[in-house]
Amino acid sequence: MSTTRVTWLHTNRRALRLGLIVLLPAFAGSLASVSLASGGWVRWSGAAASIPLAYLIFLCGYLMFQPRLSYADEHLHVRLRQGPAIQVPIDVVECFFLGQGPALLPRPFGNRDKLEETSTIVVRLAESAEHWKQFDVKPTWGLWCDGYITIRGTWCEPITNELLKHLNDRLIAAHRELRGQTQRGTKVEQPIHEQEVG
Repeated sequence: MSTTRVTWLHTNRRALRLGLIVLLPAFAGSLASVSLASGGWVRWSGAAASIPLAYLIFLCGYLMFQPRLSYADEHLHVRLRQGPAIQVPIDVVECFFLGQGPALLPRPFGNRDKLEETSTIVVRLAESAEHWKQFDVKPTWGLWCDGYITIRGTWCEPITNELLKHLNDRLIAAHRELRGQTQRGTKVEQPIHEQEVG
């Protein structure tokens, strides 16, 4: 059993890098105003601005290393809301396929009627897995209902056919590993049982 977390699907690092590109110069400017400005109010305003900017920089850096999907301990870790990932037993995950859905991006004032679409990754869960049918998740990141997990392409790495194939290959390998462990467990128990009976 692998206890090391393996990333299967990254977050949207492009957007987070862009955020850092915008935030870092603003943070440097606020620090410069604190150290170089002669007026007291300029220093205080620079200090006040630097605190939320530092928080946003930390948040972007933190989120860059929080994958949308990862695998460890025979569970698919799904990160579609704040806080710890939802850990789904890998044996109830059936497949990944391509979907399409609303991007849920902020719309410019002139394009209120135009609905932007994005590719999605849909994770199908076993119909018998009643406990995993529905969870509350952050709508801009995805949707989870009726045994399907939808991950919006807006907030994950670019979705390609190659990526989907890679996800399904990893899922097949995880299922094989799980079956192999179950079979080895059965083989180990059988001789012990026979010795006890004998």
